[in-house]
Amino acid sequence: MPHANSGRESIPAPDLQIVFNSLSGNYLLLQPNPPLFTILAVSDEQLRITGYERHEVVGKSIFEAYPVNPETDSTTGPSSLRASLENALSNKVLDQMPMVRYDLINAAGEFEERYWKASNKPVLDAEGNVLYILHSPAEITEQVVAERKAAAMREIEKKYSLFMQAPVAVCIVTGLEHIVELANEEILSILGKTSEIIGKPLFESLPETASQGFRELLDQVRDVGQPFYATEYPVTLIKDGKEVLRYYNFVYQPYYANAGDTVAAGVFSVAHDVTEQVLARRKVEESEQQLRSFIESSHHPIGVYFGSEMRIQFANQALKDGLGKGNDIVGKLYKDVLPELENQQVFEQLETVYKTGVPFQAKNHKLDLVVGGELRTHYFDFSFTPLFNTAGEVYGVINTGADVTELNLAQKRLEESDARFRNMIKQAPVAIAFTWGDDMVIENVNAPMLHMMGRESADEVNGKKLVEALPEVEGQAVLEVVRQVLHTGKAISANEQLVHLLKNGKVEPHYLDLSYTPLMEEGEVSGVIHVAQDVTEQVQARKKIEQSARDLQNLADAMPQIVWIAKPDGTVTYYNKRVSEFSGARQQPDGSWHWESILIEEDEQRTLDTWNEAVQACTPYEIEHRLRMSDGSYRWHLSRALPQFDSNGRVTGWFGTATDVHERKEQQEALEEKNRHLVSINNDLDNFIYTASHDLKAPILNIEGLLALLFDEHTAADLRSTETQAILKRMKSSVERFKKTIDSLTEVAKLQQENVFNTEQVHVAEVIEEVMLDLAHLLKSSEAVVDVQVAPDTAIRFSSKNLRSIVYNLLSNAIKYHATNRTPHVQISCQLVGKYHVLTFADNGLGMTPSQREGLFTMFKRFHDHVEGTGIGLYMVKKVVENADGKIEVESKVNVGTTFRIYLPV
Repeated sequence: MPHANSGRESIPAPDLQIVFNSLSGNYLLLQPNPPLFTILAVSDEQLRITGYERHEVVGKSIFEAYPVNPETDSTTGPSSLRASLENALSNKVLDQMPMVRYDLINAAGEFEERYWKASNKPVLDAEGNVLYILHSPAEITEQVVAERKAAAMREIEKKYSLFMQAPVAVCIVTGLEHIVELANEEILSILGKTSEIIGKPLFESLPETASQGFRELLDQVRDVGQPFYATEYPVTLIKDGKEVLRYYNFVYQPYYANAGDTVAAGVFSVAHDVTEQVLARRKVEESEQQLRSFIESSHHPIGVYFGSEMRIQFANQALKDGLGKGNDIVGKLYKDVLPELENQQVFEQLETVYKTGVPFQAKNHKLDLVVGGELRTHYFDFSFTPLFNTAGEVYGVINTGADVTELNLAQKRLEESDARFRNMIKQAPVAIAFTWGDDMVIENVNAPMLHMMGRESADEVNGKKLVEALPEVEGQAVLEVVRQVLHTGKAISANEQLVHLLKNGKVEPHYLDLSYTPLMEEGEVSGVIHVAQDVTEQVQARKKIEQSARDLQNLADAMPQIVWIAKPDGTVTYYNKRVSEFSGARQQPDGSWHWESILIEEDEQRTLDTWNEAVQACTPYEIEHRLRMSDGSYRWHLSRALPQFDSNGRVTGWFGTATDVHERKEQQEALEEKNRHLVSINNDLDNFIYTASHDLKAPILNIEGLLALLFDEHTAADLRSTETQAILKRMKSSVERFKKTIDSLTEVAKLQQENVFNTEQVHVAEVIEEVMLDLAHLLKSSEAVVDVQVAPDTAIRFSSKNLRSIVYNLLSNAIKYHATNRTPHVQISCQLVGKYHVLTFADNGLGMTPSQREGLFTMFKRFHDHVEGTGIGLYMVKKVVENADGKIEVESKVNVGTTFRIYLPV
């Protein structure tokens, strides 16, 4: 164990250090070495709360790491901490500190007011010596501040509760800076401020009043100790960014902080907004003599309502017409005449004016009125002015107003139109700006124009002269063009105008399509509309294309093929040099080429027809034809052309080539001649097989007859000879096989000649049923199970005879080559797969080895001798399927079974 006074060497082992750092809570592990109390370890939570890094505190005295705030006279924090640490060390007991203030330095390097509760616990060894002191602080700053604020608010509310609830505007300011100590809701409402002004200098929150003599008035009342009274005092305030003139009745009274003070601490003020009364009275005074005649003749609605129930005492015709309630409204209650105004605040406003004597005015006020039996929206400028009797009591209200519905709607339409216009300019995809006067002052610049100018904000250019906002255009042609438009009043446009503009700190060349249109006011040009489109990329791209075209032409001239270009109508406008080298053809004076002269006469019409058909159908053009060389001979060429389309699908031109294929063409013709020769040989072989099989039938029939006679003429004794019987039977069997072979050869010869066979709609299920009837004896004797999974309406367009042959051969083979140790099972199905009808025959028979499958469709090939056959059936099936552009797939496994899939085109 490290000794208690061993300094930094007493830092816990690294593993314990990590555990200590990770403790959930605020902890400092201190060395018991007064007066320093060196910090040996600190938890992560403590670092987070204090905002320190570990290396800033570990190894330092706790009073060095957390120094005393020199600007505060409170030393209870450090002194209380030291006393607590010494008590824990000397008495070896847990010491609980009371709440103390101990300020910390924040990230800005300034002391920040902080409050804590803490405990100091000695850590003892086995002998009772103090090894460490565990300092555990808990911050309660937020709690203390909240309690102080709450206490302050309770004190203020207790002290000023009467004033805060007063229905008049009350305010107290103190000190030379007139700090706002109290402001009730009424005064805040009048000033258009929030409670945030409390605690701040009055003229900091209301700078506009400082120049209106209020500072001097407040100073006088505070210094002299005499109150100041004002009636209908004019005050200009800033509300919603606008100056507003209001009138107030107010009193400034010296404010003494404590009873018995002889020097005022500030000023206590009570104010009442009488603007409406002042304005109303002045209006009445100005028009009193003309009021009655004005009411009678006014085109604006005017009404007079008496009593708290607001009975209509007088209503001029304009009011009657405006309300649309008829001419008999006088004498009726206002709310009965206009029940639809319920919940539109009008009744409440009338009642307020009557009770308070304060006039009410409204501008552009929306009201829903029933006129002509229909509820419609109207807008009014109106006022409710109280009528006073000689005793100063309100006995009625004058209602004046003007229907500004049309004006309101017109104003809205104008605002909407202006907004649409400005929005249109703002959202226009092209650059737009306005300049006014000979100085060309810029206004209404949209984002594309700002981008073109290389400026980020409209404030950089709006209100400035063109040459001030864009000094780089000084001396360029565009300025002279704008002046010309201003002086002549004629629009000017320019395409791909070169203008040098400052962008990204560099003056760079740009190509612009420009349009300058004069703005006319009363026949005079007042400004210019600038519309611009940056076509720099297009110009540069066109130049690149032009260069690319030159490069492509050079490339085309170097190609061994003839390369050509044509217009959408097929007129050839370009050939590479190869055409002149090959044929000697030349371009016509009009730019076209008389390419037909290159063709030999036999191919000319065929080529023209093919080319015209491709041009009219807008499809690729391809033809093999002979082109004449300059020496009069010809060579075969493959000519191809592809149409080029624009974004709307219209043909913009044709690109074509003519490739020399003379050697290939000669080879192809030689190959075709050989094919014709081979076809002739095959036909001769087929005829030979057919003739031979026909000619051999007669001798075989004769031999068969002679064998029959031989059987009849032999004596019974001869027939008893076993050897003779065997020889005769073998001779008869050989004759039978010979006959079957001849029949098979005849069938093969017929099949070879069947290049096209008649097709019809054949129902597959019906064909299978017919074949099963023909094989009924074989099915019964073998006890075979045939599972037909073919829908009755499944039909294939095929030769009925050939489909029956396919089904017969595959089904009979599946039964004949069955495994003797299990019942034969055949599954037949037909499905549509892609562009094929797939006819499937799956059995559980003997199966085949891979080597057997290789020769499966060979003529006269047989793999089993225990079953009769010629080995011609599967060969004929394959031939029929392939003649119909179909295919066959076979899967087989010995002693498991075989699956045939016949693919017949749809």
